[in-house]
Amino acid sequence: MQQSQTNLRGIVAMMLAMLFFIGNDALMKYARTELDTGQALVVRGLFSLALLVVAITVTGRWRELHFVASRFAVTRASIEGVIATLYIAALAGIGLAEATAITMLVPLIITAFSTIFLGEKVGWRRWSAITVGFIGILLVLQPEGRVVPYWAVSMVFAGTILIAVRDTLTRRMPANLPSMMLTVTTTCGTLVAGGSLALYNGVWKPLPTHVLLALAGAGFLVLIGNYAIIEAYRKSDLSVVSSFRYSVIVWAVLIGFLMFGDVPGPLSVIGLVLILASGVYTIHRERVRRREERESVPPA
Repeated sequence: MQQSQTNLRGIVAMMLAMLFFIGNDALMKYARTELDTGQALVVRGLFSLALLVVAITVTGRWRELHFVASRFAVTRASIEGVIATLYIAALAGIGLAEATAITMLVPLIITAFSTIFLGEKVGWRRWSAITVGFIGILLVLQPEGRVVPYWAVSMVFAGTILIAVRDTLTRRMPANLPSMMLTVTTTCGTLVAGGSLALYNGVWKPLPTHVLLALAGAGFLVLIGNYAIIEAYRKSDLSVVSSFRYSVIVWAVLIGFLMFGDVPGPLSVIGLVLILASGVYTIHRERVRRREERESVPPA
């Protein structure tokens, strides 16, 4: 498969992953009104594992389970667990808008990593598109200029660096490692992180039915989201696909408008236009690249 076609498939997978993650975040926020973070992560993780067991049983892929304990999968899952712990702990001292703005540095960091560690060629057009998208993110989120604790900022930034490391590592995953088995290990990593938080806080509350249903839905959405993001990065150019992380903001605004009637302000609208323009231009460049690849192949 030509690289440009692979990139376009990766872009679609990334946008779907962001949509599923936004749905997961909404349900987790709902569950967090009644439960401790650690307990919510544990229950969600158990639902995800149950769904994975069903999927593996239906597809008859039990023989692939040995990949779950592979060095690559365990390393990536460990990073995933640290990311979850850092981000959740940091939210005690930093606002969601500020934290999200920091994590949106990921595409810029990944693009830098892709040139240094993977040898990808990134021209000024791609750098410009990613930067424009990031400016759009800031306009939509409009993080407050208030003073936040250094420890909270440091934890979010450390988690952001680890996200970039995790995604760069995903691009180098062994060809024979099934995405489903890597999803199993990732789910276990987050489950361990949640369990550690639950043990540390020592609080375990009864589970109302509506909260249980919300966590079941979150378990399904985060499971599909994790699988999609692995597929998005598996063979694609990181510098191309990573910028479509910004689509999470577009999905969030769209869902907020459709479900709650939230109308974005003028600055947010400008930011959304910049994010969309960045994405459309990147897709356009991939189509140009695909056409050039076809034209470079001599006729049979």
